Amino acid sequence: MRTETAVENPFALMTDPATVRQMIEKSESLSRLSQRKCHPLDRAVIRSASAELAAYDAKIDRTTIYLPPEEEKQAPVVRSFPASVN
Repeated sequence: MRTETAVENPFALMTDPATVRQMIEKSESLSRLSQRKCHPLDRAVIRSASAELAAYDAKIDRTTIYLPPEEEKQAPVVRSFPASVN
């Protein structure tokens, strides 16, 4: 009965984590996925693909002219009328 409800309403799974774990363990498509763990933030430095690309990036960094931030514009004045005009 519980599984039928989960099939009809997938949001019902959010209220029953045990059923979710059970369905994950039984899933054939999930079991066929690669089990490799990735830790991309553990790498010390991300190096560029080639020296030519690194030289190009350095040239861009050296020749970039940074503009000063624009001055903040004042908000337009809004006038309110105490009584209706028409």
